[in-house]
Amino acid sequence: MISIDQAKFNEILKLSDVKPRLKKELKFAAGTDEWADREMFAAADKTGRNGVLLLQPYEKLYAVQYELTPRIVDSLTGRDRAVICDFCRTWQKGSNAASVSFTNPVSKNSVTFLCCGDLACSQHVRTETDAARISRTQLKEDLTNEDRVRRLKNRLDDKIKQLDLAPIA
Repeated sequence: MISIDQAKFNEILKLSDVKPRLKKELKFAAGTDEWADREMFAAADKTGRNGVLLLQPYEKLYAVQYELTPRIVDSLTGRDRAVICDFCRTWQKGSNAASVSFTNPVSKNSVTFLCCGDLACSQHVRTETDAARISRTQLKEDLTNEDRVRRLKNRLDDKIKQLDLAPIA
C-alpha cells in the first residue's frame, strides 16, 4: 500500500464519500513503516464499530465506510460462533469473529461479510499473528504466504467490484 501519513489520510477522506461526522471521529494511528505490506487498513472511531477501510489490492486505492458487528452469536446455543473470514480466509474463534457491513453511497445497497474482528487481514495472510497460526492448523492449509497474499488481493478486488467502489487514488 502507498505510504500514508495523517495529512495524506485527511486528503483521502476529503475525496471519499464518508459521512462528515465520521470523518471527525476517525482515529488514524499508523506509523509510516506499517504500510509496506498492507492491502487493507482500518481506521476506526473511538467505539471501534464504525470506520473507514482503505483497500489497495493492486495499484488503485479505495476507501469505504464500514460498520463492524463484533462477535457472531449462534441463535440456537447462544455461544460465539467461529467463522472463516470472507477476505483473508483466516479461521477466527468466536471471540475474534465479526461481520462487517458496507453501504454503497451511490446505490445505497448494503453488503455484509464475515470477517476478522481486528480487520488485520494483511497481517493474517503473512502469518504475523497468533490467529493466523491457529487458523493454519484448523484449516490444514498448506498455501505459502505469497499464495495467501495473492488470494487476499483477488478477494479484495472482487469485493471492490461487488461494492462498485470508485478509486480515490
